[in-house]
Amino acid sequence: MNEAAPSIPLSIILVNYNTRDHTLACLESIQANLHGLEHEIIVVDNASEDESIPAIKQNFPETKTLALVENIGYARANNLAAAAASGRYLLILNCDTQVPPGTAEHLITVKEQRTDCGIVAPLLLHEDSTFQLSFGKDLGLASEFFLKFISPRWYRILFNLKRGRISRTVDWVSGACFLIESSLFHRLGGFDENFFIYIEDADLCRRVRLQKLQVYYTTAVHITHYLGGSTSRYPSLVLPHAKRSQLYYYCKYHSRLSLSFLSIYQKLRFRTKIALSRLKQDKTSRAIYEKTLQAIEEFSCEADT
Repeated sequence: MNEAAPSIPLSIILVNYNTRDHTLACLESIQANLHGLEHEIIVVDNASEDESIPAIKQNFPETKTLALVENIGYARANNLAAAAASGRYLLILNCDTQVPPGTAEHLITVKEQRTDCGIVAPLLLHEDSTFQLSFGKDLGLASEFFLKFISPRWYRILFNLKRGRISRTVDWVSGACFLIESSLFHRLGGFDENFFIYIEDADLCRRVRLQKLQVYYTTAVHITHYLGGSTSRYPSLVLPHAKRSQLYYYCKYHSRLSLSFLSIYQKLRFRTKIALSRLKQDKTSRAIYEKTLQAIEEFSCEADT
């Protein structure tokens, strides 16, 4: 991790994996809307096959690029970029986002005004400008149930009723966009690289709060997030890693009973999905579900901690 004194206010970090068009659009939004704030942009490419790096270099030659020879995952790729960053603050940003004017500047202002704030994140909106849930309680059996079935509807209603005035301290925010001081990120060791993709954001937020710092969500500014734009095309890669990440988080923070309950639930769920895909003769889905079930069955708490 780079612990040298920062030389500029902001480093913006993006991890790209075969998302050339999304990444170019995101970079264009940053170039068009971020004025008066010295910054650098670092794009880590996880061995894309869509000519992302040549396109980025041609259209945005000032952007720093790290071209990897293999896909090392989201957490590790962000850590590599952070190690090369020169900014006092790191803006972790997904490639499938659009950044309006004033967003980065406001996040820095919030961070500087709230001395007890470790991470600050903006409101996320869908492409049609509707509310996108991007925060929640610490992940657990009960909170994940509410996150999946209740929280999206509840906060969407609250957001519409209060016209967006639902800024608050939260347990975690989405890694689609958040600001953290680089010194804090380095002190924590960055993202836990045992998370290949997903839940690394909730884990980092939890470790920030263990430092007696707050995670703050503000609706004063927003970004547009094309949810799943960078992952939905690769279910056979993403789904097994996502379920493994969930198990690892429970292994790290919860009781063996909770971990066992989650593991049993996941196995039953994907065995059912495999059976249904057989009935439908859906070979593609069946292969994805079988690969995911294998990842669940092979997970070992002792081996992964």
